[in-house]
Amino acid sequence: MEPIRGTDPTLRQLLRRIARRRRLLLAVAVATFVVVAAWTLLATPRYESTAVLRIESKSAIPSLSDAVKELPGMGLAGLAKDELDTDIGVLKSSRIADATIDAMGLAVQVKQPAEDRARVIRVRVLDSSDVEGKITLSRRDDGRYDVETDDLEGVGKLPAVWAPGDSLRVGSLMLALPENLRAGGPSTIKLRLLPRYKVHKLLDRRLTIRKQEGGSRLVEVSFADPDRRFAAQVVGVMVREYVTYMLQTDEHDETAQIRELRAALGTTAVRLATAEEQLRRFQQRARVVLPTEQAEEQVKRIAAVESRIDAIRIERNGLARLLELIRSRSASGGDPAAYRQLATFPSLVGNRAIQDVLAALTDLESKRSALAVTRTEANVELQQITSRIADLDRQLYRLGSQYLESLDQQLTSTTRTVGTLNDTLVALPATSLQYARLARDRTILDSEYVALYKQLKITELQDVLRKEKVKVVDPPRVANADDPEFPKRTVQLVLGLVLGIVLAFAVGLGVELWTEAD
Repeated sequence: MEPIRGTDPTLRQLLRRIARRRRLLLAVAVATFVVVAAWTLLATPRYESTAVLRIESKSAIPSLSDAVKELPGMGLAGLAKDELDTDIGVLKSSRIADATIDAMGLAVQVKQPAEDRARVIRVRVLDSSDVEGKITLSRRDDGRYDVETDDLEGVGKLPAVWAPGDSLRVGSLMLALPENLRAGGPSTIKLRLLPRYKVHKLLDRRLTIRKQEGGSRLVEVSFADPDRRFAAQVVGVMVREYVTYMLQTDEHDETAQIRELRAALGTTAVRLATAEEQLRRFQQRARVVLPTEQAEEQVKRIAAVESRIDAIRIERNGLARLLELIRSRSASGGDPAAYRQLATFPSLVGNRAIQDVLAALTDLESKRSALAVTRTEANVELQQITSRIADLDRQLYRLGSQYLESLDQQLTSTTRTVGTLNDTLVALPATSLQYARLARDRTILDSEYVALYKQLKITELQDVLRKEKVKVVDPPRVANADDPEFPKRTVQLVLGLVLGIVLAFAVGLGVELWTEAD
């Protein structure tokens, strides 16, 4: 049933009207599929070779970025960059790329036969100047090749015939045909010479450098080329150039760092020795070892000496008063035995001389008492004993006076000692301050020396182990001939079929809408 004119058709009606143009749809779908299939089957396959590197960090301690990059959104903020990203940047740098381009002769692209580059051409780069153009070699019956150039300028005139085994300079490139081409080779060899900037673009398209997911330090290096052996060689050369560059850089950096650390360590050692010598001389001059402890001991000594002074002064005053009392009593004659009171003075009780005198007095007193019973005062023997007793009393007094003089001398010398100790104690704060300053300088220099020494040993160890920073986990392998990276024929054909159907429907819809509009 046809829709009423002027009204919009339903989707079902529109699909029916498109389906009526099945011949057009089939033609578009088949044509699209044929084009995709032809392109898939005729396209030069490219094979990929991959190497896996493990790049270790220089520092064993995780960096701040390693801890931060796990936070949500930190990678988008640019805070997840770490040392591994820097190493990948070096691997992608023009230095490594240029070294690979020169080593593998990537400025010469073999268009035909693209699958066996090593069998048809050898390339050596002489300088960095650019050459652009095409060279076509046609095989003769005698095994030599006719040379035909296209858009090749600035390289001079090339010979018309090129024999296998001969070399030919084309601008900055030295090309050579292998000897094996004499026995047999492709009938046509097509070479395309590219300037360096185009080689870089080609390398960027075919080269893939990425780190594996999951926080590992593994980096994949992949290269795709129609020549599967050449692809593996390019990856191998790039990895080798990167490892060599990193070794040279680390060696240069660490050698320079070691040299600087050794120089700084030598300077610090000299300064530390000077500080230690200054501290030693100050200790000898000021006679201090530990000022704080010495000040505490000095205070204790002063307190002890002052206590001794007080004790001596008390003893001296007591003895002086006792001697004055003895002197007054003996002078008045009221107490003939007053001298013997010295024997009761506490400090003299244990005096051996006093005890001997007292023993002698006691013996003489006993004899005089015995004689006084039978003799008169006029008796000569009794008078001698009495005279001897008086001499011993006076001797006892002299001993007390001498002891008093000794106490005065002790008091004077001890007071002088206290004065000396006080003078030393007054000078201790300045001495302690100077000692603290010198000890502080020595301690700071000692800490600096230890830190520099540790850093030097760590750097020397890194210098010894620097070859372990980059490890090749998986070396590049030659891809299997039945496993090209591009094109994937099954996938491409299925996509071609889907694309044909979609394009046919789009064409049918467009035609129907166009017709409806007319």
